[in-house]
Amino acid sequence: MCTLSFQGKGYSPDFVRNYKKIAKILNDNEDTLIEVAGYMDDICSACPNKIDEIICKTQDKIMRLDAAHSSALELKTGETLSWRAAKERIKKYMSLEKFHLSCQGCSWKKYGVCQKALEELQQSI
Repeated sequence: MCTLSFQGKGYSPDFVRNYKKIAKILNDNEDTLIEVAGYMDDICSACPNKIDEIICKTQDKIMRLDAAHSSALELKTGETLSWRAAKERIKKYMSLEKFHLSCQGCSWKKYGVCQKALEELQQSI
């Protein structure tokens, strides 16, 4: 969900630079494989909120958000799928109601870009 709506903003210049690189790879080749991680992933690697390689300053919140998204999208830790398949799964399973529940507590939700990206995806052919 976060990559779907990524706008080039973030927690720090290093985080944004890293996330832009990841988003570009995925959007340039939607067959790129991604793994559902149950820990800090490549996106988190440049986040200034990480304490070490496995713990974030907001770990409890991240774990709640990850669990809610995994449940809504029927994802399992360790599962591998393409970015194309991930977007298809979001389109199929993430209703606006599930979005509001799954993203409750996320500081980015209030800006509306995530909901807009979801609505655009759902309207695409």
